[in-house]
Amino acid sequence: MTRRTLFLVLVLAGACLAVPGGAQLPPPAPQPAPQQPPPPPKPAPAQAPAQSPADFDADAVVEEVKTFYTGYWKAWDDRNLQGVAAGLSGEFVQYMVVPQRGLVQADKPTAVAGVNNFLIAMQGREMAWGRNLLSVVPRSATEAVAAVRNDFTLYNGGGEVELSLEVLRKASDGRWRIVRKWSEKRAY
Repeated sequence: MTRRTLFLVLVLAGACLAVPGGAQLPPPAPQPAPQQPPPPPKPAPAQAPAQSPADFDADAVVEEVKTFYTGYWKAWDDRNLQGVAAGLSGEFVQYMVVPQRGLVQADKPTAVAGVNNFLIAMQGREMAWGRNLLSVVPRSATEAVAAVRNDFTLYNGGGEVELSLEVLRKASDGRWRIVRKWSEKRAY
């Protein structure tokens, strides 16, 4: 079987190459000379070099972000609304998936009002928080992304679990603040 296939392939190849009337094939067309590469572009005017990822201490950024969360979470534990608000940038925006409502967006005033309503509702009630800073990814000396897990439990009641990605920025005053927050929650 293999010999037949090989024979057919050779016959077909020969038929494709055969020239009718025994004429000879014309000589191959001359190949064009290789083109010269274009000249290199002229250098741009001198500019300040852009900051590369290697131009900052990523470990120092991670430590600064961890320190920020220690103070921010303490404000939550102390039920200190001003402390929580101070941890949010003036341009803060939050995106949260809410069951039956879909994606909900809140700016800083709306988010702070929501925290205030929560703290009022929790007056006199015992609650516990479990918080984990899962990962910090520095983007520059003044910006980082953090993955955070918050577990909230009411004694003698339910609670919720929240996973979020939070973008933090170091302001001109040297303080870190949350600029954006993307989160999903599940009540239990």
